[in-house]
Amino acid sequence: MSFECTRKYYDDENFPHGFRRSGDFTHAQADVLEAKGVTLKALHEGHQTPESEEEKDFVLMCQDKREATTPIEKAWKAYLKALGRKQVYFTASSAAVADTDVTEDTIEDDED
Repeated sequence: MSFECTRKYYDDENFPHGFRRSGDFTHAQADVLEAKGVTLKALHEGHQTPESEEEKDFVLMCQDKREATTPIEKAWKAYLKALGRKQVYFTASSAAVADTDVTEDTIEDDED
């Protein structure tokens, strides 16, 4: 069987609330990533040798030599796309303005 994995994959650094709750993946994609992500990552990074035709095709897809066609490949592409997205945060408040009115007495006191 392809993409055998004995433990679940979690990416707490990028998806601290899990794949399902991130909003980046369908439930099916989240299930694939969690169940097979350790193996997918190892194949993608070249730490594991592909053992089946499916795994060889997956590696070719990771090298951009073919398009993602299987649900596993599409889930991994969605994962890579989500990792590549830059986080932009907006706030509703304005930044505090620092008091720049510094007197010479203050500067002289600091030099002592």
